[in-house]
Amino acid sequence: MLYKIIILRKSDGGRKINLNKLLEKKRLFEQEKGNIDAITLSSYEKDFELTYTHNSTAIEGNTLTLMETKLVLEDEISVGGKELREIYEIVNHKKAYRYVKKCINEKKQLNETIIKDIHAILTENIIVGGIYRNQEVRISGAGHVPPAGNDMYDQIKNFYVDMIFIGEIIKLLA
Repeated sequence: MLYKIIILRKSDGGRKINLNKLLEKKRLFEQEKGNIDAITLSSYEKDFELTYTHNSTAIEGNTLTLMETKLVLEDEISVGGKELREIYEIVNHKKAYRYVKKCINEKKQLNETIIKDIHAILTENIIVGGIYRNQEVRISGAGHVPPAGNDMYDQIKNFYVDMIFIGEIIKLLA
């Protein structure tokens, strides 16, 4: 069966998803995953978690190197000369990533509570998280202007409507 799905979103100018390519990648993965021994798989997962945490926090301005991130996450050693906020960002990201994996393993449907929980985990010891902001913000150097606090509620409602449609796609891939 051939699928061709196009998702057009105003926010990103339109994004095309070729479901056939995704289904083929899933099939190849399922075919080969049994050939990977548990130790190797665990090593890949640990490396992914470390690299994903480093890259995700770096893109937000965190200055810890990959090696410093490893020291914090794996060896539980603080890095001198770094802001405490940066250390919390690294630790919190790892916690949030594991929370998301747990939700997936428990086959929980993505919902507003999970999103707020993720936000609260990511911002623990940094700012109060898990709540919607009620003030306008700016992103320095960016052309994008985030929505005002009261406009966010409409966008969030639309997001969950979109999730129902995307959920149907995910079911095909699961």
